[in-house]
Amino acid sequence: MKHVGLQQIPALVPDSCRLGDSFIFLDTDGIRRLAGYNIIGCRLLLMLHGGVLTMKINGNPAVVRENDFVDILEGTRVCFGVPDPHVRIVCMVTTRKFIMDSLQGVVPDIQNYILRILTEPVMHLQEAEAEILSRQAALVAGAVSDKGHRYREELVKVYFKAFSLNLSNIVLNKYDIRPSRPQGGMKKKDSLISGFMELVWKNFLENREVSFYARELCVTPKHLSRVIKENTGKSPHQIIAGEVLALAVQLLQNDDMLVQQVSDILHFSDQAAFSKFFKKYMGTSPAEYRKNSR
Repeated sequence: MKHVGLQQIPALVPDSCRLGDSFIFLDTDGIRRLAGYNIIGCRLLLMLHGGVLTMKINGNPAVVRENDFVDILEGTRVCFGVPDPHVRIVCMVTTRKFIMDSLQGVVPDIQNYILRILTEPVMHLQEAEAEILSRQAALVAGAVSDKGHRYREELVKVYFKAFSLNLSNIVLNKYDIRPSRPQGGMKKKDSLISGFMELVWKNFLENREVSFYARELCVTPKHLSRVIKENTGKSPHQIIAGEVLALAVQLLQNDDMLVQQVSDILHFSDQAAFSKFFKKYMGTSPAEYRKNSR
């Protein structure tokens, strides 16, 4: 099964869906074109307005139904089934950097959201909530498709920011239970997991040992591993590897960069170690992946 990332997807969908190499807006037809591919290295936001869509998230079957919203992190593999004829889908494929650039420093105050989407990436919305996000997504789609607009990229980011803030408001209303917690704080395990994820995003290139993250969080490696595994279904090693793999896929899409250079950027001891790591998770070597992606 082929793996595709943000740079391969435009070859499979109309040009009007793409904004540079950092944002793609897909409708039902776009998802149908991607059915059967493994998508990795992308932040993926998908909403279903009708029908049923089957998909696999890290190899695990998932069923998405009407008014469901799906949020997929970069280190997660996604494979879509062929959409039902009556399905109506909107899907935005982007990167963490594009999201942060669009938000312009406005970071939504959603405690534990990353933990939630790691364990439950599919969230059911009320009809009114889905309608709000649908209207915002329509503005994003219109801006992406208007290739002649002089401020196209700026408009996409503004509308995407509005979409993100409306989504954040919905999530806060649904899941934020801080007032019922002692002194308004997070549960210890939730705080530990959120802290771990933030540390991983900042340090996964230089540090991949669980002991490093345990030390930074002032817990034992055994305790950290147990809490992460029990609450996310993944070990700390698997989460770290997912981030490394997502970046590896993005870097390998640049044909001007040698595999050795990718290995160096990812701080592997040598190219052989990188190839062994990549093949373990992708089932193919970096060179073969790049060849097949072309």
